[in-house]
Amino acid sequence: MKKSDRVSFRTILVVTGLLFLLLVLTTVISNTIVFIGIKSGILDMRPESRLLPFLIQAGIISILTGTLLSLILSRFPMRSVQKLIRAIHRVAEGHFDTKISLKHPKEFRELSDCFNQMTDELAGIEILRSDFINNFSHEFRTPIMSILGFARLIKRGNLSEEEKNEYLDIIISESRRLSELSSQVLNLSKVESLTLLTDLSVFNAGEQIREAILQLEQKWNSRNISFDLEIEDVKVRGNRSLLKEVWVNLIDNAIKFSPKNSIISISAYSNGKDMVFAIEDRGEGMDEATCDKIFDKFYQGDTSHATEGNGLGLSLVRKIVELHHGSIKVKSQPGRGSIFVVMLPLEG
Repeated sequence: MKKSDRVSFRTILVVTGLLFLLLVLTTVISNTIVFIGIKSGILDMRPESRLLPFLIQAGIISILTGTLLSLILSRFPMRSVQKLIRAIHRVAEGHFDTKISLKHPKEFRELSDCFNQMTDELAGIEILRSDFINNFSHEFRTPIMSILGFARLIKRGNLSEEEKNEYLDIIISESRRLSELSSQVLNLSKVESLTLLTDLSVFNAGEQIREAILQLEQKWNSRNISFDLEIEDVKVRGNRSLLKEVWVNLIDNAIKFSPKNSIISISAYSNGKDMVFAIEDRGEGMDEATCDKIFDKFYQGDTSHATEGNGLGLSLVRKIVELHHGSIKVKSQPGRGSIFVVMLPLEG
C-alpha cells in the first residue's frame, strides 16, 4: 500500500470513528431520557408493555445504520482529499503542469482554484530558471571572455597609456553590454512565463508612444535623426509597463538601423476595432529569410550592429503583443528599409 493510500485510509478511519462516537453519544442520551421517563412514570414499564425492548432494538439498529452510513458518506469527501494528495505528490516530483478540478463543496472548489494558481506560478518560476541558465551559457560567455582577456593584458603591463585606455574602454563597453543582456534575458524570461496579464488599465497609448520617443532623445539626437509623426490619442486596455517596452524596443531598433541624418516615420491611430502602430525606417532593409527569423531569440540579421544589441528586443515585443491578443508584422526589402506594424485591441 502506498504512503498516500495509508494516509487516506487512516483519515477515513478517524472521520468514521468520530461519527460513530457521535452516534453512540446520541443513543446514550436518548436512552437516558427514556430511563428517566420510565422512572418518573411517564413511560409504561409494565411487563406486558413492549416499549422497553423496542427502544433497545431501535438503539442498536440506529447505531449499526449510522455506522454504515458514516462509512459510506465519509468516502465522498475523502475522494477529493485523495485527489488533492496525489496532485501534491506530483508537484513535489517536479510536474508543475499538474491541475485538479474539484467542484463540490464550495470550499473544495476554492481549494482547487488556489492549487492550480500555485502550480501556474511554480511553472513560471521553473521556466524563468531554466531559460536564464540556458541563455547564460549561450550568450554571456562572449562578453565575459572579452572582459577577462583585456583585463589580463592590462595586468601584464608594458602598455602605452593609449593602449591601456583603449582596453579599459572595451572592458567598460562589454560590462555595459553584459548588464543590458542580463536585464533583457530576465525581462524576456519573466514575460514568457506569463499566461495571463495583470495590472491591466485603460490608458492613452498615443501619449505613451510620444513619451518613448522623448526617452530615446539622446540616441536619435546623436545620429541627427528626425521624425515624421502622425500619432493620435488612442486608448487601449493593457499592462502599461509592458506596452512601454514594445514602443521603446521598436523605436530603439529603428534608430539603430537608420543611417545618420535620416527620417523615421511613426503613426498611431484607430481603425475602429484595433489600435494600429506603424514605424518605418530608411535603413538597409532585410530579405525574406531574415524577416522570417527576426523575432527568434538572439537572432541578429545584420551582424554589423551586433555590438549595439543582443537579439532579444523583438522576441520580447512579440510575446508582449501576443499576451495583449494583438499581432505584429514586418515588411521589408533589401535597400528599402523596414516597416513594423503592431495591432492591439481597443479599450472595449
